[in-house]
Amino acid sequence: MNLSTILARGRNAFRMTPRQLSARLRDELRQAARRPWSGVYPHVLRDATVIGESAARSHDDLWERQMMAPFFLNPSDRDRYAAAFRARYPDAVAGVIAGADAAVRHEFDLLGSGAKAFGSRLPWLDDFKTGRHYPLQYCRDITYMELDKATDVKVPWELSRCQHFTALGQAHWLTGDDRYAREYRAEIEDWIAVNPFAYSVNWACAMDVALRAISWIWGFYFMAGSQACADPGFRRALLRSLFMHGEFVFTHPETSDVNGNHYLSDGAGLVFLGLFFKHTARGRHWLARGRRIVCDEMFEQVSEDGVDFEQSTAYHRLVLELFFTSYLLLEQHGEPVPERQWTRLGRMLDFVAAYTKPSGLAPLIGDADDGRVQKLGTQAINDHRYLLSTGAVRFSRGDLKTAAHHFWDESFWLLGPDHAASFDRLQGDPATFRSVAFPAGGFYVLRSPSAHVVVDCGEVGMRGRGGHGHNDILSFELFLNGLNVVSDCGAYLYTASREWRNRFRSTAFHNVAQVDGEELNRFVGEDALWQLRDDAHPVGARWDAGPDGDYFRGGHDGYARLSPSVMPSREILLARRAPRVVVRDRIEGAGRRTIIWRFHFDPSVKAELADGDCRLTNRAADVWMLPIGDACGSWRLDKGWVSPSYGVRHDTSVLVIEYDGSLPISPAWLFAEARLPRADRQEALDRLDARAACFEQEARRLGGAFSRKKQLFPKEQSILNKRLESQKTFS
Repeated sequence: MNLSTILARGRNAFRMTPRQLSARLRDELRQAARRPWSGVYPHVLRDATVIGESAARSHDDLWERQMMAPFFLNPSDRDRYAAAFRARYPDAVAGVIAGADAAVRHEFDLLGSGAKAFGSRLPWLDDFKTGRHYPLQYCRDITYMELDKATDVKVPWELSRCQHFTALGQAHWLTGDDRYAREYRAEIEDWIAVNPFAYSVNWACAMDVALRAISWIWGFYFMAGSQACADPGFRRALLRSLFMHGEFVFTHPETSDVNGNHYLSDGAGLVFLGLFFKHTARGRHWLARGRRIVCDEMFEQVSEDGVDFEQSTAYHRLVLELFFTSYLLLEQHGEPVPERQWTRLGRMLDFVAAYTKPSGLAPLIGDADDGRVQKLGTQAINDHRYLLSTGAVRFSRGDLKTAAHHFWDESFWLLGPDHAASFDRLQGDPATFRSVAFPAGGFYVLRSPSAHVVVDCGEVGMRGRGGHGHNDILSFELFLNGLNVVSDCGAYLYTASREWRNRFRSTAFHNVAQVDGEELNRFVGEDALWQLRDDAHPVGARWDAGPDGDYFRGGHDGYARLSPSVMPSREILLARRAPRVVVRDRIEGAGRRTIIWRFHFDPSVKAELADGDCRLTNRAADVWMLPIGDACGSWRLDKGWVSPSYGVRHDTSVLVIEYDGSLPISPAWLFAEARLPRADRQEALDRLDARAACFEQEARRLGGAFSRKKQLFPKEQSILNKRLESQKTFS
């Protein structure tokens, strides 16, 4: 352990509460006690322990019996799967085979590396993006977070997750070609030789150990009956290594006072490994703990309305996969999951259906590292609809079928060809396309046939720690008139660059108002890459769905710490029958302030300023961003970046509106399908005022007014009294 690591751990310890520090010290003591055990365990692990109490007399017998054990795939049914897949997805077959062929050639594109071709052996211990080689040491002694160097330990971790094994297996089933099975065997043999138990960087994170084991098990059920995997020596090596993976995850749980997706991944890995080795005493221990984790954490990590508490759409997808895959496998083995867990999981699917844009893609809210449990399909990385087709079958829900669009190939391999027919028999239901709120999770989705808005009005994430959440309260993504218009920026990198890591989670990289250059939630320190101070909390978030449009209103107290305090809030009105959305911010306070708004446009659109308006266009359509009401601030277009996946960054345009003056102010903007005349712009603002006034009066009647004021804004009261809301329809 070098000096920088010692200093970093010291800084982290200084930031911990006494309870956190006590838990960390206990963990360090446990890990120190395990060090000698790690060195001898592979040598004392008896074959009889792996074979367990089954009727098998050898590893060969155990192998054959495991092929018959319940799983998502049945090796004896290979030909039927292949024929059904070719019939249903004829256009996908070539892509599956091409991906598998690239893996056989050792060509990979991981985490933004671009296509890389390796030689006969894969660089299991290398960050091949930078050339960093990690030493063969006890996993706890390896310094892998080197923030002063442009290195990224996620690169060897991602390669060692072996999630390309499913592509090899699918190609093997579709073609009958044994070279895909030979590659599976060769890579496992090489990985075991290069990564001694607990003595490489690929043992440093139990989550990655768990996900690797899941990949190996998927590969087993694809390849177990192949000639390439008939060798008794290979069978023994694979079964023993999988057993050691189970023991490692069981003895190295990633626990904390607030557990997240790492701990849940450990639990999912223990479910897979525990069921695989259920014939052994250790396997049953792993299964019991894994089952407890994946059942209990549903109510620790997911809000009552179905949102993962890490405030990230990408991690919501990962966490949903972890729960869903584990629950399905448990039920395959006659281990039923309580209905309460399934009900909460159904709400997680509701959130996916709501946040999915008309383009089929998810918004880029919060962190993203492209993490998956298993990769079974050919969909784009930010297309989460395969979860909906799986959910449609499991819950017999027509609304999820409609939202999924079709039965995705990912669902085919997870559920089997028979359930493709079940999906086809479901009656579609367009109810999922209504606006919906997830107040406990902190998200609000407004939608119409031509518009889709996702608003983040939740806590910072992970119960105020930050975690994978960003400084994005009141930020939004907008899809309008066929265009991805306003986008979140994504995450880009983690430890490979503290500068870029902190920039992408900063206030300036989100579609919000920033006051005096201050962060919404202050950074704990430049090296605390997964922590933010718990400064900004939602204030009075409400929404309402009406016949002519849907309305959101919310605020936050992130700048209440300033003197005098500043209280931002945001209103959004979405028209139901025309592609128009009004956004208004109220910045309440006193004195002179510098307020900067940034609107990050999707890289697919071209932005240009035109006499005080902003035109956004691509080859298909136009959208105009028009100032309405109180004009304040100067407009300019700056360069920005959007990261659609880890390690990838695209240039884009950012509209920057800067105001230096006295508070309060309340600028508003209209996003519309055309450059509307002044009268239409004013009508849109009047409609917003009327809706806000009605909304505020209703809130006061219910005893929960949004604002801390006792009275309505005078203009709103006047409009309410005139009942303008019934005169014209903003549509």
